[in-house]
Amino acid sequence: MSAPDFGGALRDRFATFRARAYFATHGFGPLLLQTLADLDDYRRSLALRNRAVETWYGRVLEMRELIAQLIGAGGDEIALGPNATACQASFAAALVPRGARDAIVTTDLDFPSSRYLWRAQVRRGFRIVDVPSRDGIAFPVDDLVAAIDERTAVVALPLVAYANGALLDAARIVAAAHAHGALVVLDAYQAAGIVPIDAHALGADALVAGTNKWLSSPSTGLAFLYVARAVAERLEPAFPGWFGHADPLAFADDYVPAPGARRFELGAPAVDAIYGARAGIRFALEVGVPRLHARSQELCDRLIAGADGLGIRLTTPRARAARGGMVCFDLPDPDRVVDDLAARAIDVDTRPGIGMRMSCHPCNSDADCDRLLGAIAELHHARAAS
Repeated sequence: MSAPDFGGALRDRFATFRARAYFATHGFGPLLLQTLADLDDYRRSLALRNRAVETWYGRVLEMRELIAQLIGAGGDEIALGPNATACQASFAAALVPRGARDAIVTTDLDFPSSRYLWRAQVRRGFRIVDVPSRDGIAFPVDDLVAAIDERTAVVALPLVAYANGALLDAARIVAAAHAHGALVVLDAYQAAGIVPIDAHALGADALVAGTNKWLSSPSTGLAFLYVARAVAERLEPAFPGWFGHADPLAFADDYVPAPGARRFELGAPAVDAIYGARAGIRFALEVGVPRLHARSQELCDRLIAGADGLGIRLTTPRARAARGGMVCFDLPDPDRVVDDLAARAIDVDTRPGIGMRMSCHPCNSDADCDRLLGAIAELHHARAAS
């Protein structure tokens, strides 16, 4: 198989790269031209009204299968939802503390919305064991493993940290949790589409992610929940909905849980989001996430080398095995730098305590990286001289 033409044919599929040096995929992925065509199909379907329902339902079924292929899962192990927090909430609500097994292990590197959700389980009888990062950059894997014991019910962690792209050593966490009979729930929002995920090999009991970052959906509105088949079958949703019924089109009076993860779905997903998400997932499947990951890491290495040359401290783990697709620089007044770069048609962003965030989409070019580094060097030296 020939090497992907990231700088040519593949890059040309994205409208975003025609106008900007875009390093903000960690927020919203670059827009695919095929996505615009799919949204045109959706726009045309709107005039059909009730006659479009069968077509729309077919797209829903297709989306579950595409996501299953993306993460190496079975189609019956995927549930769709409006966002990752809602997906986690649907799963969390089906769990209850059992005797002394009442602890939920978390970390401060998780996304705030996930932390709010898991902390709220205290009202349902759980305890929170929050394990902080020692340096605010890398996952405290040793400390997390030490915190897991026979009292642990759930270990809820991000696969990739939202703020700086740190990558979790998930294998060690899953092994420790399962050795003590605990469930593992991973937030893969910053991983799906750029970090290879094989759900069965990974061994997590549940995993959530969305489509608007590395999968290039044009907006939020579609997320998914993977639940391992054996785990799903022993849980009953606390808040069942008609799409989680064994036969949603039967409109039955009594709820019968769907087989597998689909029982965690509530109402119908947003059809426009379904149409908008398909092209990005197909792109990832066509090219292959391992290839996307490898190219992204090459570009990240280029940015890291540039930072070293400029004497800029990293707030991202340096090793490839410890990071997703993001690089972060510790710059003074990063908000102002972001604004200055935007005026030069270069898109990045910031997060508190991290500095400036840059994500390397595989279809960024070496020239994009050099343009970004050159602009940072110019701004950096100008501030140092003032």
